[in-house]
Amino acid sequence: MAPGDIERRGPGPFITHVVRSHPVVGHLVASSRRHRKGLRPHHVTERKHLDQPPATRTAAFRHLWAPRRLPWWIGALFAIGASLFALGSAYTAWPDLAPSALRVPERLAAVFFVGSLFFTTAAWLQWLEALNKDVARAFDDSAEGWRWFGWLPHNLGYLASAVQLLGTLLFNINTADAVFANLTWQQEDLFVWTPNMLGCICFLVASVLALVEVTHGAVVFAPRSVSWWIAVINLAGSVAFQISAFFAVARPAPSAPQALFWSSAYTWVGAICFLAGAYLMIPELFDEEERKSQPPGGSSPGFHSTRGRSEPV
Repeated sequence: MAPGDIERRGPGPFITHVVRSHPVVGHLVASSRRHRKGLRPHHVTERKHLDQPPATRTAAFRHLWAPRRLPWWIGALFAIGASLFALGSAYTAWPDLAPSALRVPERLAAVFFVGSLFFTTAAWLQWLEALNKDVARAFDDSAEGWRWFGWLPHNLGYLASAVQLLGTLLFNINTADAVFANLTWQQEDLFVWTPNMLGCICFLVASVLALVEVTHGAVVFAPRSVSWWIAVINLAGSVAFQISAFFAVARPAPSAPQALFWSSAYTWVGAICFLAGAYLMIPELFDEEERKSQPPGGSSPGFHSTRGRSEPV
């Protein structure tokens, strides 16, 4: 590549990173997830490292407060939703821990419903983020207005966000229907279990797409990259949710206590994983290079893209 040349890369038809040759540092790599989180392209000296997620310095973990940035709100809302799911599933699996006010099934189901609303709000903002931060335009300096609708089939982050948003909407249906008592087992399977199972499948598909986005389709072990950990932990949470859904199916006979326990326990495991992944989305914003300059693309309407400061360690 000649200095200034741009190369778009990714698995199959997808673009997960855009590379620009640089006369000093070798290559500037704008990766899909970093770009939509508002981070600068990172430097790579050798082409063999183009697909490796960049390491995150420990200084990034000193920062937790960035409410003027859209990705911060996404992480915060996901964290609240995951916390409510963790609370509700813990009280369901271990009812002796629950306060008397939450020992009523309908009230406990309402905890999950409120949590699903936080999930949906975060997923919608994440979808908007991906829609307006297309990595294919990472080095394009032309101004482009904020979009509320659009289709980016070449962008794995966009597809992952869209599928996850659909999953959260199914969880809204699932948790809202669960609030109603005295359902027959057929009604419970149709109105509660079916959207739950479909929502879990959506989360699983979205998590796989998100991992492929970070690793660019390669088998990569990158424990120094917080983005890699977010993708891996969220995939583990989606697997736990999927296992929970298998245990949650209703049958003509009364459900075995063991099935209810394992369904709730795996929901708790999945919620804890999503809580951890949501927390890691905060230090992810404070990458070691982002303190030096603004990334290409500018600010999103309504959210000022000022950068936090992180010192070398």
